Formats: sequence, structure tokens, C-alpha cells
Amino acid sequence: MMRFRKLIIIILIPVLAWLITKYVLRPPNVRTLSSHFAHKRIAMIIAHPDDEAMFFGPTLNALRQLAIQTNLGSPALPETNLRILCLSTGNADSLGETRTGELRSSAAHFGIPPSNVIIFDDPRVQDQMGVKWPTDAIASLVGPHLTDVEVVITFDNGGVSGHGNHMSLNIFAREFLSGQGEIQREVWMLKSTSILRKYVSFLDIPYTYVSNHMFNRNSKTERSLVLVSDVREYANTRDAMTQAHKSQMRWFRWGWISLSRYMVVNDLHLL
Repeated sequence: MMRFRKLIIIILIPVLAWLITKYVLRPPNVRTLSSHFAHKRIAMIIAHPDDEAMFFGPTLNALRQLAIQTNLGSPALPETNLRILCLSTGNADSLGETRTGELRSSAAHFGIPPSNVIIFDDPRVQDQMGVKWPTDAIASLVGPHLTDVEVVITFDNGGVSGHGNHMSLNIFAREFLSGQGEIQREVWMLKSTSILRKYVSFLDIPYTYVSNHMFNRNSKTERSLVLVSDVREYANTRDAMTQAHKSQMRWFRWGWISLSRYMVVNDLHLL
């Protein structure tokens, strides 16, 4: 009986933390993002169609809410200053044309019109798990689309899943967008976690908040942001996966949708 009570407490504490964060302190995402992203032109750089929903759903939901509140758009079609740059069509299984359409359909779930979704199909940057793309090729493709962009969002050096294509985008960001890079922009990276944290869903939220506080504690400026989806926003990300990316809905995708912390929480670190 005592073990059962301890189990209930272990589960209830993060659930209550999630509910308090999302409903008592709401809207933290908009408040968190406003000082960094409001009225700025933003580009999210991803490697494959479905990266936006699998990994960046909480960020895209938060940016949509920010667009609604700051641009006075309607919830159905808020004005957006966000564009998605996707480096490949995801043609590893010869489904590139299908997946291109799926990405645009998924983007619509987050209020992003098709005109703001740019998908490249270049022989130098094709969908291959173990391959790191040449950064000069990435720069030649996305560079022209970053001339008016002020903020870039992409993967960190772990690429969330260790995918070589994801990691290539971080190498590109470090070489070309920061420091003495040719196209300097403010770059926010999606933090990779251990495999244990990756598959505990909302149970990872309290730890994420604590680690974020520790990361920012000794910094004069906020260099790490936590974005948490509520139940409605989680459902929106789920629908983007299941309704838009139908060609990718194999059995293990349901495990990701049910268990992955990236469906409910993102922490972004400033490069």
C-alpha cells in the first residue's frame, strides 16, 4: 500500500506542476517569448518534413500564440513572421513529393501559410541518417532566405536524436550564424536530452524548469527558455503528426507521440 501511495505521489507532483504552470501562471509561453521574439522575423531551420512536429511542437504552438497576441491576428489565421526552411524532402524512402505536401499541411496546424514553408531538394543535402551535410552547401541554400531574418531556431549539437542531418544544422549555425559568421543572427538551439528524459513525457517538466533556472542563474541575460504545451496544444501537435504526416505514421511513431517529452516541452538555449 505504501509503495502504491509513493507511486501516486511521484506521478501527481509533475502533473500538478504542469497544470499550475499552464493554467494558474498562464500564459507563460507568450511572456517568455515576447522579450526575445516579438515583432522579429524568425526562421526555423529543420532537416526533414516532420521535424517541426516531432521536435518543435511546443515552440511552434508558443510562437503562434505570440503572433495572435502581438499581431492582433485571429486564432484561426494569425499573422505570422515565422518561416520554416527544410533542407530536404525526406526522400530516403522515395516519398519526397508526398512528404513535401505533408510538411505544408502540418505547418498549417501552427498557423504557418504554405508561402512561409521553403523546402529544398538538392543532391548535396539528401535525407541520410549517418551523413553530416557540408555546411557550405547548407549556407548556399538557406543564406538567401535569411537576409531579413533576425532570429534562427534549429537543433543543438546533439540533434535530439543523434541524426547526422540534424547535427549538420547546428554545425552550420555555429560556423555561419554566430561569432564571426558571415550571416550573423541570434540563434536558439533545441536542447537534446538523455534517452531516459526523452521518453518520460510531461514528467520531465519539473526537471527542465530547475535546470533552466540553474543555467540562467549566473547569466546577466536570459540564455535559456522553457516552453510547455497545455493539453490543447499537445493535441494540436499530435494532430499535425497524425493528420498531416500520414506517410510516417508507423507503429513506433505512436510511441513517440505518447511518451516523448518533445511533444510537451522544449527548452531552447541561446548559441
